[in-house]
Amino acid sequence: MVIMKAASFQEKGQIIISDKANLNCNNGGLIIKPQFASLCASDIRVFRGEKNAKIGVTPGHEFSGIIVDKHIDIKKFNIGDRVTLCPIISCGSCDFCLDGLRNRCPKRITLGYDFDGGFAEQVYIPNEIIELGHLFTLSEKTDLKIAALVEPLSCTLNSIRSIGLKKEHSILILGGGPMGLMHAILASHIGVTNITIVEPIAERRDLAKTIGVKQVIDPQKNWQDILLHNHPDGFDKVVLSVGMDKLIEPALNLCKKKGVINLFAGFPLNQKSIINVNLIHYNELKLIGTQNASLQNYIDILKIIDQLKNVDMLITHVYKLKEVPLAYQDRANLKGVKSIIDFNI
Repeated sequence: MVIMKAASFQEKGQIIISDKANLNCNNGGLIIKPQFASLCASDIRVFRGEKNAKIGVTPGHEFSGIIVDKHIDIKKFNIGDRVTLCPIISCGSCDFCLDGLRNRCPKRITLGYDFDGGFAEQVYIPNEIIELGHLFTLSEKTDLKIAALVEPLSCTLNSIRSIGLKKEHSILILGGGPMGLMHAILASHIGVTNITIVEPIAERRDLAKTIGVKQVIDPQKNWQDILLHNHPDGFDKVVLSVGMDKLIEPALNLCKKKGVINLFAGFPLNQKSIINVNLIHYNELKLIGTQNASLQNYIDILKIIDQLKNVDMLITHVYKLKEVPLAYQDRANLKGVKSIIDFNI
């Protein structure tokens, strides 16, 4: 039996590389050979036991690759096509699915959590993903390394649109990790110039400045007072891109009246928070959350993926497939920003 190498989630704190049987398309679908796969903060939350995934599953829901095999009935895609995907299978018939919000489908399952994902030499893409339109062909000019980030960029676009960000607005981003910096990149792309990031790690603050964020604050230095001194009315939009409940009330305090706060990051399981609800009531604030992205978000990101500036600068660490366990450890220890698995090295 021909075998391939793949990562698998064993238990909290344990990711291994092991042999798995080579895949086939006998029952439909197609097979992708990944070229690049990205490690997500959600993957680390599974690693830490803060989020659930199927034991033994191959992680990885952010990746790009090349189709190497397909079932004879698959007509839309060809062997050799360069692709990326939305990793969700939804029911297709509930109210959310019919409204184009498949990311909210109560029956959805996700590649990399519920069935095998991209941290492997081959990935099977079932018919359901293809029929939902969740597999996307890439142009020859699109960098496959950047295409591996289509999923997080689409999630960021969902956030940007959900808060109603416009170029004349100010935005405060709490957390300058990969997703916080993606918010800054997309905000800049639509013309926003008043962008502020709060981030405790010096490497990430420096990177924020490098990609053009002019207001970068170290939270160790009376950061709330500094922000209110410079923005006495608060910010039009506030995005919490790190799952820390202690930042929710500061986010409310720093938001302008009638502004919007988005809890973009996921929080540890069963975490609860006590907040001053009068801040919401008297300031007429909107407190929302966004998670994942709609199909339209993916379509629209793919339209601008080649125009986005500085996305490549977020990739600070590159690993081989056999180094996936190390990548998890490094990312859990907050080393670097965005980590990529390069299957060509």
